Amino acid sequence: MKVALSIAGSDSGAGAGIQADLKTFSALGVYGCTAITAITAQNTKKVTDILEVSPSVIERQIQSVMTDMPPAAIKVGMVYSKQTIDVVYRSLKKSRVPVVLDPILAAGTGAKLLQDDAYDSFVSKLIPTCSLITPNRMEAEKLAGTKIRTESDGIEAAKRIRKLGAENVIVKGGHFGKSHVTDLLLDSNGRLTKIANPRVNIKESHGSGCNFSSAATAYLARGMTIEEACRMANEYVHIAIKNAVTIGKGLPVTNPLSAIHRDANRYCILTELQQTVEQLSAINGMYKLIPETQTNFVYALPDASEISDVAGVRGRIVRVGDAAIPASYVEFGASKHVASAVIAYMSVNPAFRSAINVKLDDRLVKICKLLFEVASYDRSKEPKSIKRKEGSSISWGTRHAVATNPKTEVIYHAGDIGKEPMIIIFGKNPAEVIGKIIAILKKY
Repeated sequence: MKVALSIAGSDSGAGAGIQADLKTFSALGVYGCTAITAITAQNTKKVTDILEVSPSVIERQIQSVMTDMPPAAIKVGMVYSKQTIDVVYRSLKKSRVPVVLDPILAAGTGAKLLQDDAYDSFVSKLIPTCSLITPNRMEAEKLAGTKIRTESDGIEAAKRIRKLGAENVIVKGGHFGKSHVTDLLLDSNGRLTKIANPRVNIKESHGSGCNFSSAATAYLARGMTIEEACRMANEYVHIAIKNAVTIGKGLPVTNPLSAIHRDANRYCILTELQQTVEQLSAINGMYKLIPETQTNFVYALPDASEISDVAGVRGRIVRVGDAAIPASYVEFGASKHVASAVIAYMSVNPAFRSAINVKLDDRLVKICKLLFEVASYDRSKEPKSIKRKEGSSISWGTRHAVATNPKTEVIYHAGDIGKEPMIIIFGKNPAEVIGKIIAILKKY
């Protein structure tokens, strides 16, 4: 396993600094080591105190790591004073591994994290030592001595920072358009690479800069090129910002573990649903319940908010003779109507994340009412604004039905012009839904 070393300050709120770096290193599959330069008392609103670690202890922390578990890449964050800069410079000037410098001049809440009299030392000693420097727009303006209002300004700033001695420069968070945020990477050969992502609807988050620099460090430790490391770090932080959490009264905190939790959840969802679809196909008589438009069986992520968060059967489950056969494999976004229903249901009862649609006939409705809580809605009564909006009818109907019976487990509608009647059966998970299908078939 590759080792990455973070030389940075401690954040008691754990949104930035050493704590954020360790989360990111772990999420990206490298072993994280630390050399703490300062202890800060801070939360999502402000920094209230800073205790600088003595230069000798900082030096011993770095030496302890490098002599026993040599890192494949090093990240430098908060250095605070001339004394700290001197010891970090002495410790790294002969290093042969990539050094990523995050020029932390101030906290997102405004507190100074680099003393005024340390700035010149920071520029003259640490910038020429680094393989990659990762300033945001405001940091780049300070280092380059220029305002950044356009993409051209950002490119000029990157050129000026490179002249300070940085091997590679990435100016992050360029708000040069309404819909996208662009990072500008100027590499050691003078080649410019633009890395853009859709703008996240959040004004600012705590920890994103630390997450980016530590992600780039992790990817460099794993052998990526500078461009690969920056692209992957950009994507990683984009996801972390999208999933930022509000845990205090100040800035939302970037969530560096969201990607690993998301991927683990998606894997579990796909595996569980695939196994249950196979079980469903083996149920004697299941084919009798399949409607003309065929059946889909879905399972949603715990925080599902859109169709791409819901797994279903690609091509649906179809009737072939006396059998119910999945047309293809399970994947996210494979269902539209049943996925819309389960998302709407989850907005009222988040525990119910799975659903299946079956045909509607009077006998099935009677059986469902005998076994479960049942509600219905009339598609002919949906508002015209809903009818005009593609894909919104099922969501409207599901919410309407749940409002009439919050405990409902089965929702049906009698159809409308061009719309087939349908029953949708809900459960906490696919196994619970299958249990309900089996119970229905015993009486059908």
